[in-house]
Amino acid sequence: MFKSSQPLNRTRSNFNFAAMAATCRRHFFSLQGEGQGRGNAGVVRVQLLWAVSMCCALLCIQYLPHSISAEPILASSLGFCKTVPVLRGAPLHCCLPAPTRKPIRFKFPTCANGGPPVVRERKPVHVVQNDPEYVRKYNLAYARMKALPDSDPRSFLNQWRVHCSFCNEAFKQRELPGPLGKATGVLLQIHYSWTFLPWHRMYLYYHERILGDLIGDPTFALPFWNWDNQLDPIAGMMPFMFLPNFPVNNSALTDVNRNPNHMPPKILYLGYNGKLEAEGKQNLTDEQIRYENLCVMYNQVVTKISARSFLGGPYVVGTNNTAATVNVAAGETPGESGGMEIVHNVAHEWTGLINNPAHPDNEDMGNFIYAARDPIFYTHHSNVDRLWDVWKTIPDKVTIAGNRQRVDYTSSDFLDSEFTFFDENQDMVIVTIRDSLDSSKLGYKYADVSESDNLWINYEPLPPHKPSEPWNPSHWPAVVPSGNNTIGKVPSSFKLARRAPTKKDLKGKGLKHLNQLQEDIVLEKMRIPHSAYARFDVFLNFPEANRETHLYMSEYVGTFTHLPSGMVDMSASVSHSSVTESDGQFRLFNIRYSVGQALRRLGIADWNTDVVVTIVSKGLRRTNPTIDFYFSDIKQDFQ
Repeated sequence: MFKSSQPLNRTRSNFNFAAMAATCRRHFFSLQGEGQGRGNAGVVRVQLLWAVSMCCALLCIQYLPHSISAEPILASSLGFCKTVPVLRGAPLHCCLPAPTRKPIRFKFPTCANGGPPVVRERKPVHVVQNDPEYVRKYNLAYARMKALPDSDPRSFLNQWRVHCSFCNEAFKQRELPGPLGKATGVLLQIHYSWTFLPWHRMYLYYHERILGDLIGDPTFALPFWNWDNQLDPIAGMMPFMFLPNFPVNNSALTDVNRNPNHMPPKILYLGYNGKLEAEGKQNLTDEQIRYENLCVMYNQVVTKISARSFLGGPYVVGTNNTAATVNVAAGETPGESGGMEIVHNVAHEWTGLINNPAHPDNEDMGNFIYAARDPIFYTHHSNVDRLWDVWKTIPDKVTIAGNRQRVDYTSSDFLDSEFTFFDENQDMVIVTIRDSLDSSKLGYKYADVSESDNLWINYEPLPPHKPSEPWNPSHWPAVVPSGNNTIGKVPSSFKLARRAPTKKDLKGKGLKHLNQLQEDIVLEKMRIPHSAYARFDVFLNFPEANRETHLYMSEYVGTFTHLPSGMVDMSASVSHSSVTESDGQFRLFNIRYSVGQALRRLGIADWNTDVVVTIVSKGLRRTNPTIDFYFSDIKQDFQ
């Protein structure tokens, strides 16, 4: 967690006035030399004074965006690296080899003549798997990657280690820019925040370039698993190209750790819950699955118009997304996943080995530690990356004004966050989030599947449910702020008092009118064990909701899914807190649900109308919950 009371010794925070003055003096004497021999000395003096003033002003302006509250995350695979604990077996070594050459700064790709780069077109996997030539090329690329030695950072083993380490707290954040900047005492985690989408985009970018280079094809592109597509009957199935007995050699694309119960013709269900499946209570028809999938995509992507709700919450130097305590007074904030990260978790879980006692870690895809060992991981994340681009194009169907643009964060904390990756030449490259924001500059594009996208973009939920008996929100208790509010096996309902937005809510959001704000409900400081699976579905004004309630209804406003991270012993690695076995070894989250549009569908137009928030926990995976989940508060928020 970020501790404002602990200042960091970072280059950007040390403004060198002496250096600025020296620079100005150089400009001054340069101009003085130019002025010698001229007739009007007064004019020259005025010009010199003006030049010095402008010089100082420009230098100050250039510095200020970095010096005021600029604490972007600085990450590197050099230096400190610890092993990653798992539920079964010895801790894993996910550390990456050191570069053989000095790290370089990222440059956008260009052709040899300096022109635009060759464009790689990423196509749906259910389409390209019908092209034998492409499958052979794809398989060959992975075969060659898997044949590389462990010392080569391009090897498939090291490609897996990139994700295993950055996503499971193997490294520490750094205080200074560059791959060798001094490490802080805070562990690095690129999930649960605004770094999730940009980091994975650049991870795929280099992974794709390495594959293409290994087969000598600069146009080679990863496919994308178009699991949000409810139009094509096979798009949401586990892609045939990655499965055994495929008619074209695909031996380098298979993985033994996939769920045998989810093979084709099973369709990926975005409302999936492994516990209900194990109990035999998740029996939906394909038609019902497709309709619920549209509803989930609508609530996790379309209704998320703010950068915070879609990309995730801020993540700055000092933020500890592994910690089990949070001190708000000291400026600490919990982790906060965006809508895209949450829906992506379901595909991970559904593909991995779940409900298998021999595999408690749900490997490969079902656990962030192992996920990148499965080649299907990269085509899954290719679709996640595509949806980031799609999100920016969706018209405003969320706010009252209806004219708000979907844009990424613009703060330097976000844009200057820094990571390292190895490229196709085995060079370590330093990239920033600002390098990742425009996929066209990175030299790739996605095939148009807008016809299927439009199904969930234009989705219309079923009419509101009619209660069997009259009720009002006062029948349910309000949350006790800063208390241990419980979510157990039985759904929990709470009254939430609402208010109208004020000008104060506009501050820092770059908006002009109150009607451009998005209304959210936030579950604050939800406590979840690191090694536990958790899923929470949330409904408004539907206290009858339970674990088997369908999602395709107006009252459903979204989901939160947490996958086990394998952090089973945090006692030696968590900063700012001491976690023991009795503490549950948990992390804290804020969970955000966008509700403005749902409230209007339910006929609630008055800002002063209270609502009932019902939280349905789907429970732990293999047994009934032996512990309850706790959170500190439910709040209305505007973004």
